[in-house]
Amino acid sequence: MTQLTEEKRFNRNKWTYTVPGMGRDMAYNLFANFLLTYVLFTRSLTTQQFGAIGTILVIARIWDAVNDPVMGGIIENTRTKVGKFKPWIIIGALLNAVVLVIMFSNRVDGWNFVILFAVLYLFWDITWTMNDIGYWSMLPSLTSDPKKRDKLTSYANLFAMIGAILAMGLIPMLTNGEGAIGGSSISGFRAVAIFIAVALSVSQIVVYFFVRENKTAHLEKDEHIGLKKMVSVIFKNDQLLWVALVMLLYNVGSALLTAFGVNYMYLSFGYNGTYVTLFVALYALASVAINILYPRLAAKMSRRKMSTLAMVTTAVGYLMFMVFGTLLPAIGAPAGVQLAVILLEAFIIGFGQSLIYMVITIYLTNTIEYNEYKTGSRDEAIIFSLRPFMAKMGSALQQAIITVAYLVIGMLSITNGISAVEKQANLKEITDLEKTQRIKDILAAAPPSITFWLRVSMVVAPIVLIYAAYIVIRKKVKIDEETYKNMLAEIEARKIETEE
Repeated sequence: MTQLTEEKRFNRNKWTYTVPGMGRDMAYNLFANFLLTYVLFTRSLTTQQFGAIGTILVIARIWDAVNDPVMGGIIENTRTKVGKFKPWIIIGALLNAVVLVIMFSNRVDGWNFVILFAVLYLFWDITWTMNDIGYWSMLPSLTSDPKKRDKLTSYANLFAMIGAILAMGLIPMLTNGEGAIGGSSISGFRAVAIFIAVALSVSQIVVYFFVRENKTAHLEKDEHIGLKKMVSVIFKNDQLLWVALVMLLYNVGSALLTAFGVNYMYLSFGYNGTYVTLFVALYALASVAINILYPRLAAKMSRRKMSTLAMVTTAVGYLMFMVFGTLLPAIGAPAGVQLAVILLEAFIIGFGQSLIYMVITIYLTNTIEYNEYKTGSRDEAIIFSLRPFMAKMGSALQQAIITVAYLVIGMLSITNGISAVEKQANLKEITDLEKTQRIKDILAAAPPSITFWLRVSMVVAPIVLIYAAYIVIRKKVKIDEETYKNMLAEIEARKIETEE
């Protein structure tokens, strides 16, 4: 009867924990991947103002990353009737939804906007960290069975990816070009932000009321955990440190393709969000395929072999992107052919990068048992705080690269022109046809060198960084399938011995 109850709990959690990830990732992708696009296409910025915003993003994301382990410690010390995770999950989500709406709805300009941007980003950081650390830290407490945990991890990543796909695919169509809600990027982003804020709130309310933890999957601690304890947990776990480095390298490298992708597609094919949607859709389709196929791949291949397959696939995709992106326009290939090729490249790159991400996620999860094996303590929240920590550190480095690249290649000369047209469209001072033609003229006048250097930025750094991550996996990460199985056996034997 107990086993049946545990099975029912798992099946319930499989949906009530993982499906709400769609709402979370829609919100995260709006802020992480489209905030700069929103700023560039709704504000006319001086070089100094754009540099200030870029600097704010870098500093804020570094602070955001440093703050994550602290949040992990706060969660470990939380004691409520609903556990230590749920209070932070719900509070963070509801407050974050408010910040989203304000950020994408305000009409402040100039240096006042720069100041408001800094304040709102700080509040977004605080509220998102509450939810993110709580949500992912809860996963290991739902089951200790390795197969079930792999399934939960796979489902969680799958639905998170679906949320990312919806955001990455629909936001460009609804905010830029002829399909923008209300006729301009200004009104489009405002409407999208309100919808996503509601989706985030509802999704996390579901987690709060319907997810049930398995109390046998982890032991509650009576002692409070301070900063010294957190540092000790992180630095005594050598495998956690290596996996964290892998995550940092991967996060910086993998994100540059889509970070530069919006403006690259506009310069290459025109100011139409549908092109960006197609690019993202093929990239994301490969990611969904990996999330579905991963359990089968894991049953037939070791994680080391999967990481090699992922690296080769990713490198091939990026090299194709560089070679054909330069060659096809030079020989005058039809726009349809160029678009088809770039979509194929996006699929190949997405396949490789998603596979290596799944491998990294499993490695990170396994460091919890490694920590218990070495120290007798699991410390899930502290360990899982390293996941968003490295994602945000990677985002900070990524933002530095983007800011410098845009300033060097002169991207503001294009985006400021488009922003001025978008403001006129929002005030209904020009017709939709006039808006389309004016932006078309701005893009046509852009120097070809801007597109070329964007392509270089999207290829060289990702290959170098992801290859470095692969080398660390091969040389330093040692928790393979056999090692993990032996650790679990040893941990269980110790528990039995203690009970006796």
